[in-house]
Amino acid sequence: MFRALILIHRYVGIAVGLLMAVWCLSGVVMMYVPYPRLSEEQRVGGLAQIDWRACCSFEVGAAAEGRDGVGRSGAVDASPAVHASAREPAIADDARVSSFQLEMLGARPVLRVALAESGRRVIDLRSGSVIESVGDDDASSAALRMARSMTVSGEPRAAGLIMRDQWTVAYNRGERPIHEFDFDDPARTVVYVSSTSGKVLQATQSSQRFWNWLGSVPHWLYPTALRQHTAVWAQVVIWASVVGVFLTATGLYLGIMELRRRNGRLTSPHRGIMYWHHVPGLIFGVLVLTWTLSGLFSMNPWGMMETEGVGDDMELLVGEPPTWGQVRGMVLSLTVRAPADVVSVASAPFGGKLFAVVSSASGKRARIDSSGEPSPLADEEVSQAAARLARDGSTASASILVSEDAYYYSTRSSPASLPVIRVLTGGTRPLRFYLDPVSGRLINKIDSGGKSFRWWHSALHTFDFAAITRSEWFRNGLMLPLLLGAALVSATGVWLGIRRLTR
Repeated sequence: MFRALILIHRYVGIAVGLLMAVWCLSGVVMMYVPYPRLSEEQRVGGLAQIDWRACCSFEVGAAAEGRDGVGRSGAVDASPAVHASAREPAIADDARVSSFQLEMLGARPVLRVALAESGRRVIDLRSGSVIESVGDDDASSAALRMARSMTVSGEPRAAGLIMRDQWTVAYNRGERPIHEFDFDDPARTVVYVSSTSGKVLQATQSSQRFWNWLGSVPHWLYPTALRQHTAVWAQVVIWASVVGVFLTATGLYLGIMELRRRNGRLTSPHRGIMYWHHVPGLIFGVLVLTWTLSGLFSMNPWGMMETEGVGDDMELLVGEPPTWGQVRGMVLSLTVRAPADVVSVASAPFGGKLFAVVSSASGKRARIDSSGEPSPLADEEVSQAAARLARDGSTASASILVSEDAYYYSTRSSPASLPVIRVLTGGTRPLRFYLDPVSGRLINKIDSGGKSFRWWHSALHTFDFAAITRSEWFRNGLMLPLLLGAALVSATGVWLGIRRLTR
């Protein structure tokens, strides 16, 4: 049995050991270069001020426009497409609106509306017509403004319409096809704009792309050809991790069994490269096992750390969604009352009432009511929201959190916005909620599944047990040598297996 286990470990190690070495080395890269991500704050910072003089019509617009598009190799053919239709938005006044956002698209203000029953619309507020597809000119304008907010020089060059590439593979299907724009700046910036909503989705630069091919892409098994098939990709990651856990666990068992006692201490019977696989394997093997197992947990295999979701909680906070008639009235009132420096107006219904958050390019945000007047979130509203979030008649308390806690904290790729409202509920199933202090929007919810994920994945995989373990000195002084040591163990195992196989 022991001999059979050695053979299994050896030959499974040839197949999976190299992948595990790559996981460790790519983890080193990921400590310093995260996957490209355009935050909402960055996106809003690249918007133009809303031109209220051109706003806001809900009447029938001008005749539809068309254009001829030229595709490119490997891209979606941008064949003649309609940009704005002459039909009315055709939304009944009593239709419920899930969300809306008012921003500039090129030279015109547009209203992006998500209806509870009939999908999404993008409405040109100069004419009232529905925008069916965002053309090159408007998309180029959005890309240029984003580039300027990133201090990128040069003009955008349209690379065509694509369905996906390595940096947009996980975006919502409803945003596709996507305009890709290349900039001839030293950083070789690329900006991606949705052809359906006109929103900037992503912006990458050459250094990010290069290091992510050595970091996030191999670490997450994230090549486009695999990642675009979400279910298949998830199973590949899960089973590769399962095999990695088996390989590491058997290696630890075999390593312990092969120790010999000499002169009152345990030593390895091996010499040469086998020694460097055996002894470091015992030292770093537990870490390799921990990282592989917690990487498996990141995929929530077989619902092991299933969470309740936030849909019901968001409904409790929002209450009954506003009607299209209410939204239209608010938009019209903003033409008179909105501040001049507003670049985005986003819906923020709360407690059954219609509110919105107005944002400036500098990042300043404020809540307004349905008439466009300032309406900061009141303590009474927060208390009522906390009571609604409580379950089974349990108690709930709300407080302002000005520093990070164990479940709400910054990571290198995702800084935590502070202050934040924290709601704690009691009862048999205690819950944690984190709410935006401006809008009351639910930012995060931590239930029993979320707590398990926090400790069994996040803490074990990246050692973020506390703020000190997320510090730069900890990363450079401890995580770096540990990852390099784990990579050494995996790489020497592959070498030994191949050498034995060739014999």
